[in-house]
Amino acid sequence: MTLIIGLIILGIILLILEILVLPGFVAGIIGGLMILTSVIWMYQDYGTTAGHITAVSSFLATAIAIWWSLKSKAWNRFGLKDQLDGKVNDVEGLGVSEGDEGRTLSALRPSGTVLIGDKKIEGQTSGDFLDVGSKVVVTKVFPNKVIVKIKVSNLSEN
Repeated sequence: MTLIIGLIILGIILLILEILVLPGFVAGIIGGLMILTSVIWMYQDYGTTAGHITAVSSFLATAIAIWWSLKSKAWNRFGLKDQLDGKVNDVEGLGVSEGDEGRTLSALRPSGTVLIGDKKIEGQTSGDFLDVGSKVVVTKVFPNKVIVKIKVSNLSEN
């Protein structure tokens, strides 16, 4: 009798662990088989009445244990509570347009941070690697980044 009760309790624990912690159905299948085996043994060893009582009480105990474990806050410490507070660049709302000039705040290999006016924006080249502090010109504006190329200085201006 102790073995049967122990298998039912262990089976219930494995089912709860399967639902709340362990992925993959292995613990749940093993737990379900433990409970089913216990009920079958009870029918064989102690008769139909004891088997019925064990089957119903095992089902009720399993349902109550699962309900309680889902309702209780005991599993909250295992859950992830971090929140992402980052944001995506909204270049369209910054007033940046093609032809605007700026400089790189980080190396663009091929993407990095660009300062255009007083706005830090995600910038990308079309494959070139640019060093920090390079002067750039915006060639294309996307919703979340700009495409830039190195500003070619005109020798006649000097």
